[in-house]
Amino acid sequence: MVAVARHDTILRELELRGSLAITQLSKRLDVSAMTLRRDLAELESRGLLVRVHGGAVSTAVAKQQERGAGEAGGSVRRPVATIGMIAPTANYYFPQVVRGASDAARELNCRLVLGTTNYSEREELRQAERLIAGGVDALMITPHNGLVEGSALHELLIDAPVPIVIVERGVDERIAGRIESVRSDHAYGAELAVRHLAERGHRRIALAAREAATTPWLLDGYERTMARLGLGEHVLFRTLPTPEVGADSAIDALERFYDECVRNDVTAALMLGDVDSMAFADLVVEHGRRIPEDFALVAYDDEFSAFAAVPLTAVAPPKHDLGYAALRLCFDRIRQQDGGGHAVTRMSLLPTLVERESTRAS
Repeated sequence: MVAVARHDTILRELELRGSLAITQLSKRLDVSAMTLRRDLAELESRGLLVRVHGGAVSTAVAKQQERGAGEAGGSVRRPVATIGMIAPTANYYFPQVVRGASDAARELNCRLVLGTTNYSEREELRQAERLIAGGVDALMITPHNGLVEGSALHELLIDAPVPIVIVERGVDERIAGRIESVRSDHAYGAELAVRHLAERGHRRIALAAREAATTPWLLDGYERTMARLGLGEHVLFRTLPTPEVGADSAIDALERFYDECVRNDVTAALMLGDVDSMAFADLVVEHGRRIPEDFALVAYDDEFSAFAAVPLTAVAPPKHDLGYAALRLCFDRIRQQDGGGHAVTRMSLLPTLVERESTRAS
């Protein structure tokens, strides 16, 4: 293999895994360890990698680890594992999930490789295929529509040679095999909100949400809690549209939801997510009603509910802890791969309720 081809292979390995070991790569490329050391020295002189004992790390990994090593007085370490993560978006909700995974990766000296899909099933499959074929040691993934039986993604993950952890999606026990999961218990989150509102004297409590993976869980928790509190006859659930950019359909739907609340003497609502909750709160005030005296409101997600004109009480899923726990589960499975079987883990983390002015008693 000529030097240019070897250099390309070395850089691709570092791009995916963040590190390489000379002994392993020399066997794969069928070249001597001395040849690879010369290659690494040349690439380091060009600022393309950092040599460490027994191999090299990418410049990105070296910078990340130097920050931690400088504080601890240590030296750069080669990552012990590469873990892939596929998220639907990096714009809302999932940045905190990614941050949790990143914090765990840093603590465990792992390399985290992230891809986003913009909720595209085709892109989910493409990225999963690429990361598994590229040699990640484990994969965390959030399928837009969950794990669908018989789909190409389902077949890929079921047969994957590495640990797979589904993040923030339900897993059908009948089709999941040994695929594991970590998710928020959104039904419990809805229960927190309904009980909080009921404790403040509200008996007619509505739920409104766009179509999302979270919505069925919220509806389940909402209906069950209303029934347990003897309020089942007052259940009111409405689906809100996901509008196109620049369209007025969202605010029109909120207007209709407000009118329906008035007709049914509803005095409180739980809404998914922050954008619709804040817009609805403004609408309530514009109609001359006071929050929380005349109408109480709980948002679900708590991305920026605190910044509403009337700061909104919100249910906060444990987003950071979710990513942190999922990566640690991947890491544990990597360590256990040569040590026999283990119990399959399907983990649910509980949301919390953050009380603010939109429900606070005066």
